[in-house]
Amino acid sequence: MKIFYSAIVAAFAVLISASSALCQDKDSLRHKAQVEEILGKMTVRQKVAQLFIVEISRNPSDKTKARQDSLVRDYGIGNIILMKGSIYEFIERANYLQSLAAVPLMVATDAEWGAAMRFDEYLPYPRQAQLGRIEKGAEKLLYKMGRNVGRELKDLNILVNYAPDADVSDNDVASLSQRSFGSDPKQISVLATAYMKGMQDEGIYACGKHYPGHSGTKVDAHIDMPVLNRTRAYMDTVDMYPYYSLFANGLEMVMVGHYSIQSIDPSGVPMSMSPVLMNEVLRRDQGFKGVVITDAVAMGALTNKDRGPVEAAMAVYKAGADMILMTAQPRKCIEAITAKVESGEWPLDELESKVRKVLTLKARAGFFENGFNPEVKNLDRKIASARKRDYRLIKRMQRRMLKSTKPYIAPTGDDRTLILDKAGK
Repeated sequence: MKIFYSAIVAAFAVLISASSALCQDKDSLRHKAQVEEILGKMTVRQKVAQLFIVEISRNPSDKTKARQDSLVRDYGIGNIILMKGSIYEFIERANYLQSLAAVPLMVATDAEWGAAMRFDEYLPYPRQAQLGRIEKGAEKLLYKMGRNVGRELKDLNILVNYAPDADVSDNDVASLSQRSFGSDPKQISVLATAYMKGMQDEGIYACGKHYPGHSGTKVDAHIDMPVLNRTRAYMDTVDMYPYYSLFANGLEMVMVGHYSIQSIDPSGVPMSMSPVLMNEVLRRDQGFKGVVITDAVAMGALTNKDRGPVEAAMAVYKAGADMILMTAQPRKCIEAITAKVESGEWPLDELESKVRKVLTLKARAGFFENGFNPEVKNLDRKIASARKRDYRLIKRMQRRMLKSTKPYIAPTGDDRTLILDKAGK
């Protein structure tokens, strides 16, 4: 078994290395020059701020708006994530924040089953668990879905989709398993890669999650830290298997989850705080050259009674994360990391290496070419067109799902999965 999984990892490492070389070729000298020019003008605190992603939610209070404005204008925060709400409200807010930014903000969202995951104006695609039941033509349908979702996000000036979810499901907790394409790592690899490619072909950066994979737990990391009793061989050949294809096909970002796997890091720390996982397994052994992002730092698995927001952010930074998602105290976290770098305790070149990755994504998206104009025009028409495209594809998916012989996984609560009845028919 050890020889088998080692051979798999080695083979995929070759593919990933070749893909990385191609990706590097795309980073033109012009983009590199843009990045170095901007980096050279930044203070240490502005560099640190480029690594943080701040949540923008619906109906913020005046106090919250003022705090967000300050983070962009005074600190130079680099990124925002749009959460649940009306896209019209978010567009207005994002445009205003862009007007305050010296360096354009990179806007992200979670759109695992389309823009409707966050924005009610769009039609929701079936959840991944339902899409994984399609037995004929699933790869082509997922690629088309990726193209459609990519167009939606591009219309909204959203550059990053925190998808696909590449987790392998091996439990019967519907609230968790709906986000997985299923229990077959090979099938997940095919479908997740197809979805990613569709988004990439529309100019959207995909983010695979939740690396290295958290099958086999019924603990919700939003509340507490899961502990996975998986062997390294199992992780390599099952949970991490879908990532080999994603990496080989140019995945730009990978999100590391908050759970402990002692076969990878015997210290028992969450994977998002593990330098062993990020630097030895992910970067050295598997050859990933892209951006490593944490899952939300505010989640209970990471920020709890024993570890506050600042300590959590500092730990994931030091462990090797390039970007830090949704901390409850971004200003204090930025100041704490800045102090470590300015004192010389933490190396400046390590910080700048992280910032270069973020700025390079922005450069490749054209943010630094002729200024950045975030204005969204003809939004009503774009939403109407998107709904028509999505409706046609969703109906095709439904027809294939109704013919499936695979077990139906019933959604729970207010799940908006487009299934006709409890039997999936």
